[in-house]
Amino acid sequence: MNLKRFLLLSIFTYGICALWAITGVQGDADPIKTPSVPSTVTLGMLTPQQLEDRAEELTTTTTSTTISTTSTVPFTRLADFHPDTKCQEWFQTAITVGWPNNTETLEKLGRLLWKETRCLNITPLSSDPELTDRFNGSDHGIAQINEIHTKYVEQVFNMPFAEAMSDPTLNLRFAYLLYSDIAEGGGCGWKPWRLC
Repeated sequence: MNLKRFLLLSIFTYGICALWAITGVQGDADPIKTPSVPSTVTLGMLTPQQLEDRAEELTTTTTSTTISTTSTVPFTRLADFHPDTKCQEWFQTAITVGWPNNTETLEKLGRLLWKETRCLNITPLSSDPELTDRFNGSDHGIAQINEIHTKYVEQVFNMPFAEAMSDPTLNLRFAYLLYSDIAEGGGCGWKPWRLC
């Protein structure tokens, strides 16, 4: 073999190997599989046992602790997230009512709350006229829960829909129940807010 040819072949092979190492392109890699998401989300009626379980979850995760004479919500150290993440003021409440305490979920929840309400608890029952003026007639509270969930909300909280969804704690709790019901079924839990 000619020495020139050998050197050119060596340099070419080295270049291909270097390119492969830099880009990470691998011919035998499995393609990324995306889960199929149903085109509609259907929530069925809850069984009496499921209603009982949901009520128990709600009451056990939102209990307050009394220190001296002050009632406080238990504090949980939040996962790290970017300092510019929107609506951080709601994260402690969200964690308390069941939302996962991880960076990805908190940042996406912040985007959801910013997209929907600019971090405001917009309800028709607000004492702030600015918030009642922003009410669109069908979506309630900080996570903008739509009235199509009225029966489900009333079953879970045993109170009128508008009243329950005006409470930011209950609103975030229901948003998590909606998210987790869809995620447990293999779908994208963010679908009701079009963030999938």
